[in-house]
Amino acid sequence: MTSQPQSRAAEAEIEAPPRGRWANVVNRLLWTPPWLKWDSSANHDLTWAQNIIFGFAAAFSVANLYYNHPILNVLAEDFNVTDERSSLVPTIMQAGYAAGLLFVIPIGDIVRRRPLILGLIFVTAVLWLGLTLTHSFEVFLGISFLVGMLTVTPQLMFPLAVQYAPQRHRATMISIVMSGLVFGILIARLLSGIITQYSSWRSVYWMSFGLQIAIFTLLFCYMPDYPILRPDGSYLLSLLSIVKMPFKHPILTQCSLIAFFTMAMFTSFWTTLTFQLAGPPFNLSTLTIGLFALIGISPVFLNPVVSRLLTSRIHTSGTLIIAIIVTEAAVVIGTFVGTFSLAGPVIWAFFGDLGMNTIVVANRMAFANVDTKAQNAVNSVYMVLTFCGQLFGTAVGNKLYASGGWIHSGALSIGLVEITLILILIRGPHEKGWIEEKPQERPGQDVEAAPSPATNGFEKSDAPSGQSEAAGDATSVARS
Repeated sequence: MTSQPQSRAAEAEIEAPPRGRWANVVNRLLWTPPWLKWDSSANHDLTWAQNIIFGFAAAFSVANLYYNHPILNVLAEDFNVTDERSSLVPTIMQAGYAAGLLFVIPIGDIVRRRPLILGLIFVTAVLWLGLTLTHSFEVFLGISFLVGMLTVTPQLMFPLAVQYAPQRHRATMISIVMSGLVFGILIARLLSGIITQYSSWRSVYWMSFGLQIAIFTLLFCYMPDYPILRPDGSYLLSLLSIVKMPFKHPILTQCSLIAFFTMAMFTSFWTTLTFQLAGPPFNLSTLTIGLFALIGISPVFLNPVVSRLLTSRIHTSGTLIIAIIVTEAAVVIGTFVGTFSLAGPVIWAFFGDLGMNTIVVANRMAFANVDTKAQNAVNSVYMVLTFCGQLFGTAVGNKLYASGGWIHSGALSIGLVEITLILILIRGPHEKGWIEEKPQERPGQDVEAAPSPATNGFEKSDAPSGQSEAAGDATSVARS
């Protein structure tokens, strides 16, 4: 007869997790330091240190998508392929990113976000090592797709900043993460061009590998083990909710369309600017054109201050209107002055980017309380349309520049800004739907007790910490 201690040991051996090499890696990723474990009774407001780490992580995660842009000719030469073939690299990577927006981000609603984010960064770093070492262009393309699909960690951090930022600092903290994202897009091109000019493209990729390790280490040591948003949810239902949300939440649809047109304007400008500066009358060198990105980086550091000043004094719709007016003025000046003077592109780059960043922060605050139990699915809807705006702006902007020059591509940007302004004004701050509606009385229901537009149908107790008290501020498009 087996003794009781022996039987317990046998049961423990059966229930114990596998001790293989990969199992140890997974267990270490799942392990949380004691000071980061979740305690529902404690205050878990996002700290400034965590916020800055999130911004840093967003910057140099999204940068992975853009290091290849200024060095495609170098990649073509090193892999012995045509320039046309090398242009597939950013296309394949962006396609992977689009797949990640649709199929990876919704996972953040149904699993613990700390191990998910750490796991994505860890796997990305391992794959990035393959990009750095491979000498096969086909392998480089395949890994680029996978890296693009997994480089969605910044989009998992945005909902955390919205959910856990203290009420009085919400706009500033959201803008810090957003500024990190824009900073990463611009600094990636700058660093890649400069380093490749004096070294090798592989040096750029080794630098990025080191940055991925640094991001992983910082988040491992400082990122709390946030609770699951929807413990009883399923992946398929999360994907299905992405399709339903634009029809269910007009505020989300409005903000997503605004993001589409503003991002189209942003990418159209930066992709056609290179051709304008390289040709007459400016004839600037490649290095000088790369340094021009520093002008676009400058507003990144001003954006947290500007967003805080505007959102603390006026509601979100007012912030959007002010930002779009500033952007429109910059675009008009840049379009017509930019044909004969560098002052035009400089004004556009500085004030246009400042306005666009402010629009993004106001947008994020406007739909902050939409379906608080499915924040990552909500973010997927927003980011998919944002990404489509990038593709639209790049494709149409380049085509118009090729056919009619700077004025034609600038006219596109002016039109995109005008459409954005119409979208902001078409749905007033009082409306719950797209037009002003009176609530329909149902049998047994008090009309006055119906959910108010300010909370998008959620009671204050349903909102996460720091959001319930901010319902009117965070969704102030629904209140004047």
